[in-house]
Amino acid sequence: MEKYGEYIREICGTLQFPEEAQQFLSEAWEKLQEEKEAAKLLNRWIARYDKDEPVDYEAALEDAAQAAGRTGVHRYTAQLLLFLCMTRHLRELYEKRGISPEIWRASCLDLKWKLLECRKMYGIWGSFVAFWFPGFFELTRFALGRLQFELVDFPENYEKAGRKRPAGMTKAINVHIPSCGRLNREECHASYRQAAAFFADAFPTGQAAVTCSSWLLYPPHRQFLKPDSGVVRFMDEYDIYRTWENDGDLWRVFDLDYDGRPETLPETTAMQRGYKEWLTAGNHAGGGEGIFFLPVG
Repeated sequence: MEKYGEYIREICGTLQFPEEAQQFLSEAWEKLQEEKEAAKLLNRWIARYDKDEPVDYEAALEDAAQAAGRTGVHRYTAQLLLFLCMTRHLRELYEKRGISPEIWRASCLDLKWKLLECRKMYGIWGSFVAFWFPGFFELTRFALGRLQFELVDFPENYEKAGRKRPAGMTKAINVHIPSCGRLNREECHASYRQAAAFFADAFPTGQAAVTCSSWLLYPPHRQFLKPDSGVVRFMDEYDIYRTWENDGDLWRVFDLDYDGRPETLPETTAMQRGYKEWLTAGNHAGGGEGIFFLPVG
């Protein structure tokens, strides 16, 4: 796996990782390769992916964690390195399928967004949600502009909520929102159009369904965020037909694990200030599931 020592530096540069992260990850890779058993644990999964052999991602992540434990490298770092190496063959798979290198790079940038989240949360250059990455490497999830998308079965909850599914529609385009900056409506609209074209074969009637299940679709946001905020404008696109209360996603707002004490939360951004006031008043965070339809082509 000597070639991957150079490739780690190359892909970190391509994805514009911070200089400190690039150096740290390069050194961590060398540590993992210097310990024979650690290298074996990690490299066998990279080799399988390179050969288009099936990868058990759960087992691969566990092996990466074990390799980390043998070397003093944090498991979050080792698990991110596993996927960084796999981006090399992923590029080849994109080429074989005729998918543009721009989409490959945009999709791989999710590694950067998760790297920065991990650094903010735990002070570690790595990823604490590496279980999320396989969709990109199985070529089922793609970044198309500002947003990320994958094709899913049409959500059952839509009809359970009393809505009527369009005739003949069996699939929907599921939306994910990476933490790479503000939500701009025009950028989101461009992404939706790109996704509708990308997955057009799944919508022979000429109309596509776009669905999202996220903390961003929490209706009470309208009570403590401005109407022109990116989050509220994002919500406004969707018919939100299911909601819930859950504080589990508050780390996305505050970059820390919420312990139930709102008085300890930071107030750096308008979102943080709004949420802190909302939680202090005895309320909770939550999420929602929504959908909208747009023409294909």
